[in-house]
Amino acid sequence: MAKKGKETVHTGSQIKESLGSRFFDGFNIIFLAGVGILCLVPFLYVFAASVSPLEDIITRRFFIIPHSLDFTAYKYLLGSKSLVRSIGTSAFITVVGTLLSMTVTVMMSYVLTKPIMGRKVINTMVVFTMLFSGGMIPSYLVVSGLKLTNTFWALWLPGCVSAYNMILIRTTIKALPHELEEAATVDGCNYFQCFYKIILPLIKPTLATFALFYAVGYWNDYFQATLYISDSTKWPIQVWLRQIVVLSSGLADITETGSNIPAQSIKFSVIIFATVPILCVYPFIQRFFTKGMMVGSVKG
Repeated sequence: MAKKGKETVHTGSQIKESLGSRFFDGFNIIFLAGVGILCLVPFLYVFAASVSPLEDIITRRFFIIPHSLDFTAYKYLLGSKSLVRSIGTSAFITVVGTLLSMTVTVMMSYVLTKPIMGRKVINTMVVFTMLFSGGMIPSYLVVSGLKLTNTFWALWLPGCVSAYNMILIRTTIKALPHELEEAATVDGCNYFQCFYKIILPLIKPTLATFALFYAVGYWNDYFQATLYISDSTKWPIQVWLRQIVVLSSGLADITETGSNIPAQSIKFSVIIFATVPILCVYPFIQRFFTKGMMVGSVKG
């Protein structure tokens, strides 16, 4: 017996999509492919410009296929001590900052799912930080008063916990069946053991998703480092890139050389160096991404 609905027609074990459904799917594919290409084009232009001689960059306003290849800027940057040091600094800041933020955020989220004293007050304070902040000058005075300037702690501690991420992780944990923890408690587990052995394995997709959010934030952030780090030996790659873009006339001071390589080629090449490492993380986390964002949004 056939049963006809809005989108599909069911005949036995076969399901046939309606014409409207197929048209909608095709439109979605074309539209999203177009958006993806638009997002990719600027990156292709930067890459093409980074491997092109200065004459092509000046004479051609926009291109994604270089007429000739010139890897002089890449050879020059790979030999620069400043670039290697800044990339290593960024990697260190990103890895340690992500681990620290995820540890504090997840533990705070778990605690706030329990009936502890003052939970509502703490939740209200967390939401309050999403709407209001002290501002740049008070934040700088606090960091300076704690003697954190010119240390990496100035980049980690002020933004260690994202209220938005904490609320979503808390919602994910609350959506898990309470019977799992009750059974673990009966077996002799305390709160920490329940958290480590029961909760964390069940929310791995969520952890991977928000770890990616934190990692991208730490890697791309330059304002905090510009504000709190005056020692050039501790600059991350984004600050080093900013210095080249803004102070291109002082390129020799930044790159520790008197080379006459054009500043434009250096700029495009540094953008590639600053972008590619964090892009390499996405393929390893992509399978967790959609599930991590959706888990906890619907309770079964």
